[in-house]
Amino acid sequence: MTRPSLFSRLASLRRRGSRRFCAIDFDSRQVRIVHAEQSGSGVRILKLATAAVPEGVDVANAASFGAFLGSTLAEMHLGGTSLLMNVPRGQAVLKPLILPPVATTGELASMVEFQAEKELSFKPGEAVVDFTLESHYGAESTVEDQAAGEHVLVAAVQRGLVDYYLQVAAAAGATLLRLGLRPYSNLRCVETYARQEVPGRVALIHITADETEIDICDAGALAFSRSAVVKIPAHAEGVAADEVVQAVVTEVARSLHSYLGVDRAHAIDTILVAGGTGLEHRIVEELGKRASVRTETVNPAYALGIEEAGAEPSAFISALGLAVGQGAEAGLPFDFLNPKRPPVLRDFRRVATITAVSALVVLLAGIFAVAGGKYYTASSRLDALRDEYNKLNEGNRKVAALAKRIQTIDGWVRGGRNWLEQWAYLSEVFPSCTEAYVTGLKTNPDGSVSFTVKAKSNEAINDLGKRLAGAGYDFRPGQISTGTDPYGYTYSTSVKVMVKPNMKVDLAGATAAPRPEDDVSAEKFGKPPAAVAAAGQPPAGKPGVAIAPAAAPAPGVETPYRAWRVRFEALLKERPPSAQVEARKEWIQKFEALQKEKPPPDPGAPPLPVYTGKRKP
Repeated sequence: MTRPSLFSRLASLRRRGSRRFCAIDFDSRQVRIVHAEQSGSGVRILKLATAAVPEGVDVANAASFGAFLGSTLAEMHLGGTSLLMNVPRGQAVLKPLILPPVATTGELASMVEFQAEKELSFKPGEAVVDFTLESHYGAESTVEDQAAGEHVLVAAVQRGLVDYYLQVAAAAGATLLRLGLRPYSNLRCVETYARQEVPGRVALIHITADETEIDICDAGALAFSRSAVVKIPAHAEGVAADEVVQAVVTEVARSLHSYLGVDRAHAIDTILVAGGTGLEHRIVEELGKRASVRTETVNPAYALGIEEAGAEPSAFISALGLAVGQGAEAGLPFDFLNPKRPPVLRDFRRVATITAVSALVVLLAGIFAVAGGKYYTASSRLDALRDEYNKLNEGNRKVAALAKRIQTIDGWVRGGRNWLEQWAYLSEVFPSCTEAYVTGLKTNPDGSVSFTVKAKSNEAINDLGKRLAGAGYDFRPGQISTGTDPYGYTYSTSVKVMVKPNMKVDLAGATAAPRPEDDVSAEKFGKPPAAVAAAGQPPAGKPGVAIAPAAAPAPGVETPYRAWRVRFEALLKERPPSAQVEARKEWIQKFEALQKEKPPPDPGAPPLPVYTGKRKP
C-alpha cells in the first residue's frame, strides 16, 4: 500500500478544519446551487451552478425532485454535501407584534407561541413558528409602546411544508442544515452588495419562473415583503414577453404604492432587480421609465469575491444570501428546522405531586366503579337534554337575530335622521377633492358627525364652513393647524356637524362629486400625466412609444371644448332656485344632457366651475 504524501495529508487537515455545504434555491424550471466553504467566521464561494428541471420531474413531489437533485449533486462531485434551503415568501405568513418587555428569550418565545395561536389562520399544531426582534411594515405603535414593548416579527409555515424539504434532502442523500425564509436571504446578499454599491432605502425585486418577490430594505431590516404570482414562460419573446414585463412592473407599482401609503415620510432611493429569467434588463428599463429613482440589476459578484464568468450572479441572490448568512456570527433570523422555543422547565416537586395524585386516582377508581351504572344512566339523560337544548337554542338564535335587526331599524326611525340622504348631501356640500379631503370620520351618539379634514389653504377650510352653513347645518369648527405634506394639503382641522332630527335635504339637484383631471396619476408613481407627457415618457402598457406634449390652443381660437364650456357656464347661470320644482327638474335634464356632450378638454384648460346643487344668492 502506498502511503499518502505530506501534501495530501496537509490538504486533508485543512478540509477537516472547514465546513463545506451547498445552498439551494429552486423553482419549477431551474435549480440554482452555490457550493461554499465555511472557515472560522467567514464564507468562501467555491462554485455557482444551475440545472434545468426535466419535464418528467415534478417539483411538488419530494421523492421525484429529491432524486433529481441528488443525481445533479453527484455529477458535480458534491454528493452527500449538507444542504441549506429557503421557504419562498408566498408560502410563509409574516405577522408583526408588539409584546411586553421580558427578561429572557425563552420567556419571549412563550409569549410569541401563545399569541401566534390566536393570529394564525391554520391550526397551531400544524404550524412551525419562529420570530426575530424587528419592527416591520404594518406594526404601528405609540411612543409609549416603543419605550415599553418588544417589536417582534413572527414567521410561520405549515408543518407539512417543513416535512417536504426534509424529504427532498433525504431523497437527495443529504442532510438539511437550515430552512430559512427567502426574503431574508435576499436581504443578506443585498447588504453585502449595498455596502459597496447602493446607499439608502432599497426596493429589491426578485423574479423567478413562478413568482415575483418585492422586498424593501431599510436600515438593515426588512421593512416590507410581498409575493406576487406572475408566471414567466420559458424563452418568452415578442408580445408574450411584453405582457410578462408589464405584469411584473404593475405588481411592483402596487407594492410600492401600498408601502409608501403607510410610510410617507421616506421615499425609495434605489430599485434593484434580480433573477435569471432573461427579462430582468427589460424590467429594469421599464421601471426606470416609470420611477424617478435609481434602477439597476443586482450584480453581487465583486462584493462576494466571485470570479466565475459562466454564471449570472443575479440569479443566485437567494442561494448566495443563504451561504453568506451561514458564515455570519449572527446568522439569519429564521430557521424553521430549529425555531426558537420556550424552555422546558423540570419541576421535581410537581413530578412527586403527580405521582401521589396518580396513586389516589387508582384508589378512587375502585370506588367509582361501584357507582358506574348510575353515572351511565345520568350521562345518557344529560346527552338527551343537551341535544334538546341545542335544538331550542338554534331556533332562538334566528329569533334573536331578527329582533336585533328590528331594533336597529327602530333606532334609525326613532332618531328622525335619514343617514343615507345625509351622507349623500354632505358629500355634495364638501369642496372639491382638489382643495380638501376627509382623512377620518365618525358618528356620535348625540346625532352628530365628526370629520378630520386636510386642505390646501385656509380659504378652503373657510369655504367648507360657508357651505355647511348654507346647507342648513349647525357645526363646531376645530382649531386649524399647519404642517408639512408631500401633496400640498398643509392645513388640517376637525369639524363636528350637528344633524337635526327630521332634517330634510334637497337631493333633487344633487350631482356626483367632480373628479380631478389627473385622476389616473397613481399609474405614474405620483407624476401627473401632463408631466409625463412633457418629459417624453411612453404611456403605460405601450413601451417604446414616446408621446410629445400637446400644445394649448392659442387664445381666441374656437375649439369644440371652448364652445361647449361657454354653453356649460351659461347653463349654470340659468339654474332656478330649489323652490321652483318643475323648472329645477327641467334644468337638471338639460345639465345632464350637456354633460354627455362634453368633448375632451383642451391642454392647459382651467378646471370647470364646481356645481354644488345650490343656487348662489
